[in-house]
Order: sequence, then structure tokens, then C-alpha cells
Amino acid sequence: MKQRFSINFNGFKRSVTPKNKPVILTVLILLIVDALLIYIFHPPFNIHSPAFIFYLVLFFSFIFIISYVLNISSKISPKSYRKVNKYSGIAMAVIALIIALSALFTSSIFNAKEYAARISVKEASFDTISEVDFNKTPIIDRISTEALGDRVMGQMPDLVSQFEVSTDYTQISYKNSVYRVTPLEYGDFFKYLTNRDEGIPAYILVNSTTGEAELVRLSDLGLEGMRYVPSAMFNENLMRKLQLDYPFEIFGSPSFEIDDEGHPWYVCTTYTYKAMGTKRSVSGVVLFDPISGDSIKYDSPLDAPKWVDRIYPESLVIEEVDNYGSLKDGFINSIIGQKNVILTSEGYNYLEKDGDIWIYSGLTGASSDSANLGFILVNLRTHEALNISSPGANEISAMASAEGNVKNYGYTATFPLLVNVGGNPVYLMSLKDDAGLIKMYAMVDATDYQKVATVSIDEGLEALKDNFISENINDFNNSSLKEATVTIKNITFLNSGGITKAFIVSSDDEHYKVELNEENEDVLAFLNPGDIVDISYSPSDVNIIKEIKRHD
Repeated sequence: MKQRFSINFNGFKRSVTPKNKPVILTVLILLIVDALLIYIFHPPFNIHSPAFIFYLVLFFSFIFIISYVLNISSKISPKSYRKVNKYSGIAMAVIALIIALSALFTSSIFNAKEYAARISVKEASFDTISEVDFNKTPIIDRISTEALGDRVMGQMPDLVSQFEVSTDYTQISYKNSVYRVTPLEYGDFFKYLTNRDEGIPAYILVNSTTGEAELVRLSDLGLEGMRYVPSAMFNENLMRKLQLDYPFEIFGSPSFEIDDEGHPWYVCTTYTYKAMGTKRSVSGVVLFDPISGDSIKYDSPLDAPKWVDRIYPESLVIEEVDNYGSLKDGFINSIIGQKNVILTSEGYNYLEKDGDIWIYSGLTGASSDSANLGFILVNLRTHEALNISSPGANEISAMASAEGNVKNYGYTATFPLLVNVGGNPVYLMSLKDDAGLIKMYAMVDATDYQKVATVSIDEGLEALKDNFISENINDFNNSSLKEATVTIKNITFLNSGGITKAFIVSSDDEHYKVELNEENEDVLAFLNPGDIVDISYSPSDVNIIKEIKRHD
């Protein structure tokens, strides 16, 4: 006689025999597996998401495996197992086919014009970029920033044994300067368990112009620790919390930022795709408070507060610009012929402009020679893109030129910044020794990489700018020079390294300097307070005089 027992589900009584017990066991196992998959991978329930497709593949794979194992281990070998195997296999095959066809028919092969229009690019002149302000010029690169942050962390014995420094280091505009900011993170699982009640207690802020680094304790700002962070576990993991709060949204990698008061936030960009994982585009942004776990969703990135600096990730922006430059005349042309194909150069850097952070990269032809056709600037908050036509040397050539100028030291150049010096595009970069320490600064003319100026870091960036202008003033565009008639209030001469310079203060307290040469020494040698002179000069903190003569 067969054994039989009953299960009562809300009054519905069903007999369970050894024949159908494995089926119930299979269902229970699948429910448990499904719950674990959702919790572990927390995929968005969105058919456009690659993570959701991956979850579906895993789920049907587990159905197939579990059903197969129970089938071969069961004495009864019910036909239902074989059907499950069949249908789960069909489901995986259908998913694979849909992914393949979707990827093909929504790719740039059939949609080149649409891909080229992913970003709207406006033509702009170089004077769109303001004269270089060294208080807002991020000359300290990421590698040096990480070293500075690690040094600060090493000076905190109460923290260094429990926490590590995240490598996020988001570039931000903050308090009228530029910084990189990154949070601390849990050292490992056990340190998370030990510290989870208090949360992450601090973040590191590094000034990208001076290199000054500080560890900002949240308690000093009257704030509690950050509990919802990427290095946390279980329900306090940032991505799990985000996905549970917004189950249908597709998120990328959040960027860590601080608002004007120093409060930490994670800027979590949301995305959409044309089909399954193709032509990614930004759909909105969520500002997530890692202290409280609260968040604010903005359906349009333009609605986010102005202190937010990075909504559009650098990788996406570069991909969009490359599509814009290569696919305007069709996919075939981007591969064969490559007429009018333009691509970004081999790297990128940042500019601060109007309180926002812009990504900068050179634009070069498909042949990738040593010249740039111009530059692209993209606002990482608003997605505004500017194409500046300015043919000249590319960044790699400029780096090689700067390194060659100090060849005896063997220094290595960092990827340059693009700055405006007297209305001219100039590459600005650091020069490092073998230990990765910044030793010198260099400027290289972006149109002629043979024009180079270097100074030691002790002399500073203003001295570098003055040297560059002095060495190349005759080659600068005269339209960038100004003319004035000034009355001398004070004049001082200073000799340094065999070069004599005159420093002039005018009656209206403007400051000027000029290097003595054969053309001007007869004028400068006999000037006294009260004399009036006519000058042409390049504007700067200390204006650089190109020509000077007595006023008739």
C-alpha cells in the first residue's frame, strides 16, 4: 500500500504521494533559488537591462539543472521533469536568440545616424574657455591624488586599521576651486560587522590645484556615519538598497560627491537602452543620502541641484562623442574609407567652467597621426557639448615635447589639461620622477609643440605662465594684447639668473613687468615715478608688457 499524507492549504486539502513529493520539492527549491538570486544580484526588473537578462539566464539554468538532477535521481522519473528540462532549455535558447537579434538590429550597423545623434554638439570658438585661473585648474592627477589621500589616511591610527580609502576620487567643483573627493570604505567583512552601527566616519578631500589633502570627519560636521555604502553588506549595501527602492530603474556605478555644506551624497545616474543593452543613454538621476538611506529622484538630469558635478559618466561621454564623429556618414564609412571620421584622442582630462566640471579630449582624424583637429568639451552635469576647431599637436606629442625639454631629469609627463593663455590654446601638465612625485610643471603650445616652458613646482604655476608668455610673446596672436597709457607710480629692477626685469606699479595700482632687451633698455633705464608710457601687454595677475615707449 502506498503511503499517503495530506496538506491543507486554507481549507484546500490535497493528498501528497511519493510520486508528487519531488515536484513540490522542486518548486520549493526553485523559489528559494529565485529569492537568493534576486537578493544577491538585485537586478532591475527591466527588460532593457543586461543584468536582468543575466538573471533570467541564471534562473532558467537552475531550473534545468535542478530538474535534471531530480529526474535522474528519482526512481519514478516522472515525465514532468523531462518537460521542465525541455521547456527551460527552450527558454534559454529563446533568450539567447532574442539577445543576439536585438543586439544586431539595434546596433550602429543598422542605426548609424541615430547613434551619431546621441549627443548634440555645438561649434564654439576657443575664447569660450576663460583665461586660465590656477585656483580652478586641476593640475594634480588621479595617481598623485590617490598617493596624497593614502598619506593622510596613514596619519589616522584610529581609522587606518578598520577602514580603507576608496579609489572613487570624483572630480568636483567646490568652494570656488576644484577637488577630488572619495569616501572611506570597510576594510573587509569582519570590519564591516564591527563598525556597521557607526557607519563610515569620514571622507577624504584633495585640492586638485594645491595638493592639500584633508580627512573630513562627519562628526565635525554634526553628521552621523554613512551606513549605506558600496562596501557595506546585506541590506545596507548601496546598490541593493537602491535597487530595492527603485526596482525598475537601471543604475550604473554611483559617484561620490559632497554638496556645498560638505554633506556626502551618492549621485546615482539612471539609464535606458534602445533594446537589450544597446545605445545606453541617461534617463535621470537619484541623489542618495548614505547617512539616512533617503533619496530624491529627478526624472530629468537638468532638475538636479547645481552642486552636482557628475551625472554623465566619462566613459559614456567619450563613447557618444566617438559615435558622433565616426557615424555621421554611415557605418560602412566608419570602417571603409573613413571620410570625415573624427575620434577622441587617447585620453581625457577635466576643466572647471562656470562652476561645472567639463571633460576635455582632443579630436583627431581616423589615421591617428600626431595632430589634433580640435577639442571637445562636455559638461558632465548638463550634457552640453562644445566642439572647438583649433588644429595643432595632439596630447601625446605635447607630452613627449615636455619630457624632451627636461630629458636630463628623465621625468614623465601627465596627460595634459587644455588652458587658455592670452587667448591661445596651451597644454598644461605635471612632470613626475620615477617615484611618481611631481617635480616640475610644463606648458606646451597646442598649435606648435616645439614651444615649451617649464618651472620647478617651487616656482609655481604663475611663474610658468609668465615664462611661457615671455618666451613666446612674439608668436602670440596680437589680438590678445591690450594697449594702455599709464603713469608710473613706482618702478623696481630685479636681476635673476642673469635676466633683468622691471616691475612697474601704475598710478591706478595695476602691476606690470617687462624683461629688459636691446629694444627697450634705453626707455626703461631712465624711467622715474611720474613718467607716462605707452604699452602693449598681455593681461595677467602681473601684466606682461610686450612693448613700451615714452608717451609723446
